[in-house]
Amino acid sequence: MACSQSEGGTAEPGRGHPFGSVAPTAASSPSSPESSGAGSSLAELDPCSLLDVNDIEKYGPVRQPLPEQVGSARTCQWLPDRGNTAADMPTTFIILRENGGVRDLPDMGQGVQYQELDGREYGRVAGPSGCVIAIGVTDESRVDVQVTGVDASRACEMVDELARLVEPKVPHG
Repeated sequence: MACSQSEGGTAEPGRGHPFGSVAPTAASSPSSPESSGAGSSLAELDPCSLLDVNDIEKYGPVRQPLPEQVGSARTCQWLPDRGNTAADMPTTFIILRENGGVRDLPDMGQGVQYQELDGREYGRVAGPSGCVIAIGVTDESRVDVQVTGVDASRACEMVDELARLVEPKVPHG
């Protein structure tokens, strides 16, 4: 549930991705080179199609999704609809990365956890105000599900649930 290594509880891997369990797996053996496959696997995918506003609204009101190109990554973000509040509210992102695999996921201060389930590699990383789960497509591409703007524990709980919804829609490379 939480990203902290020290938090107690029972690990319960969910359908669609392995987090809940914190024990990292050994690095997977390299698959055949698919540099052209990375682009073609994600090229037709719309990051805003991977989640619905209703999926995110259970964590608080959000605005309509905003697609954006950030560097080489295609993203979609759901900003909180703050109304008249200054309270911490989550922002949700889907990020399609065609030139960085799960093993390229940067450490945000609490280490990177790696898992493999059903031939797909995953990574999870938490920081002071957010959490990311990377869903591997190929060795060189991934889809990130990210929540920021709230403490790491809450962000990781949200990201775990949202990644379960996203994973079935992500192509296998």
